[in-house]
Amino acid sequence: MSKAMNIAKKICKSPLAPLAKVAFDIFAKVQFGYLNLKWKISGKKMPTAEQAHEVTQNVTFMFKSFERQKQAKKLYKNIQKHYPGAKVMIADDSKVPLEIKTKHNPPTVIHMPFNSGLSKGLNLTLAEVKTEYLMRMDDDELLTPLSNIYDELSFLKSHKDIDLVGFVPLTAGKCTPVQKIARNYNEFDMKNAYKPLKIPHLTKIDENHIVYGKVPNIFLARTQKIKEIGWDDNIRMIDHHEFFLRAAGNIVSVMNPNTAVFHIHNPFDNYYNSFRSDFRDDFYYIKGKMLATRKSLRQDKS
Repeated sequence: MSKAMNIAKKICKSPLAPLAKVAFDIFAKVQFGYLNLKWKISGKKMPTAEQAHEVTQNVTFMFKSFERQKQAKKLYKNIQKHYPGAKVMIADDSKVPLEIKTKHNPPTVIHMPFNSGLSKGLNLTLAEVKTEYLMRMDDDELLTPLSNIYDELSFLKSHKDIDLVGFVPLTAGKCTPVQKIARNYNEFDMKNAYKPLKIPHLTKIDENHIVYGKVPNIFLARTQKIKEIGWDDNIRMIDHHEFFLRAAGNIVSVMNPNTAVFHIHNPFDNYYNSFRSDFRDDFYYIKGKMLATRKSLRQDKS
């Protein structure tokens, strides 16, 4: 564990945690503004009106929200800034129901019982998506000039054998180059998945896109292919790896190491993190499910 993580853990257990939470939010806001200015100076631009229109006609943005309503509202506004008129689907299981008041193009908010879980929320939003493509995000993320959704949509349209493009999460508080973050996913070859990958792990599709067995949980994908996989309602929190276990051999996922969204996970939000770290039941459920599935596959082969 890094020295910074140890310090953060100590602060979380101290009376300074509420102050640290506010300070981190301010820091993340400043950092996001600085990075946007840096990208603008380097020539990275917002999508053109024509590009934004193409995205809004073909893509629905979907995400799950829980007890981070300020961030959920910020993400909705961020999406509309980059892609005015975009369809946005939100599943929310906060104690106080999420409300986003706007006269123009309001999002579809699906209210759920408190703490229903990530997978249930994703499945509820997925069922409502009518566009050919979807953009799956989390409520603590923001689009950036590096998000390039139009470019990735064009890539999927011209590569019918690819179903999903992952985006790199650039986490607030860190200045790790996006290409280095992407390389962290090199280890996920998914050799232990239920089916072999259709295209081998780390195969280069073109100069920007590489096949990965598992990509970050921020992705643009063909809606119908994701509906064929879906999420397991019995998994409340740690759905990510299990999703790609089942997706292996059914869809082909790639990542462009030059794309990124800004990820604002506040390590000092003790209330939210108490729910986020409550995944013991998920762990044992997934472990049991994996053992049962592999046993069934062995019996089918014998």
